[in-house]
Amino acid sequence: MSAVLDFRELRDKVLAGEMDEEEEPMEDTGLGLEVKSPRIAIPLCFGVASLGGIAFDKWGNQGTAFSPAWVTGLVALSALSFGAAFGGMSRGLEAQTDKERYEKLLNQSQDIIEEQQEEIEAMEAESEEKEAEDQAEAENSYQYDYLNAEDSFFHGPSLGMGVTAFGQEGVLYRPKDTGMLW
Repeated sequence: MSAVLDFRELRDKVLAGEMDEEEEPMEDTGLGLEVKSPRIAIPLCFGVASLGGIAFDKWGNQGTAFSPAWVTGLVALSALSFGAAFGGMSRGLEAQTDKERYEKLLNQSQDIIEEQQEEIEAMEAESEEKEAEDQAEAENSYQYDYLNAEDSFFHGPSLGMGVTAFGQEGVLYRPKDTGMLW
């Protein structure tokens, strides 16, 4: 009974408000993916650390650790590292946007190709069906074009060829093709 469904356990969970919830994994945004890359994280951390060290020295130690020249140099290096990090983030976000646009374009073109392929297959099936109907109609037809070489090959006597009657000759006249059988 417990292998199928345990109603007591289910009732206890419902009363306790504990439902089995599946946790969905968090999807990283474009900015999150870019910040996690080492080419952006390292300069960003260096800039934050240098500015944090300067701020700690200024307010925690009353400016005794760094001379004004060191402070100026660290501020310049932190500005350069922030510029490199933010520039990399900008390029990365733009590349992600271009990638999403390209994938969207590829998906749309693939859908169009599949639709056209389905249309082509439907047209081929329709033409094969029509050819099969025409062939079946031609096979079941009792009418022959006796002036047609294929139809009249086995019907030599109808044209007067091979008949031994006195005075009969084969008719070798064929009228102009008008598109009609008779």
